[in-house]
Amino acid sequence: MTVDDSGVYDGDAELDVAGSRCPVRVRLTGHLSPIDGRYHWQGLAYGAPEELQAGKPAQLWIGDRSAAVRLVEKIPSGQLMVSGVGAPPYDLAM
Repeated sequence: MTVDDSGVYDGDAELDVAGSRCPVRVRLTGHLSPIDGRYHWQGLAYGAPEELQAGKPAQLWIGDRSAAVRLVEKIPSGQLMVSGVGAPPYDLAM
């Protein structure tokens, strides 16, 4: 699990959709929004099962930390775009 100097997390994770967990690799980044004062994060999940559909609520786990995530869409190259608001499931201070 690594967060680089620009605040990008790249590493292993698990997606939990309706109680079913699947391993994925994610690349996530985010920013503090001046509009609502909350942290907004997003990125790509690599290796997500084909049957996962956009719009479904899910939980993203990284180690023992989790956060609600929205499955946004599958992009043409096969990755699943994800987004969340609030504390991300990775340590921003790493």
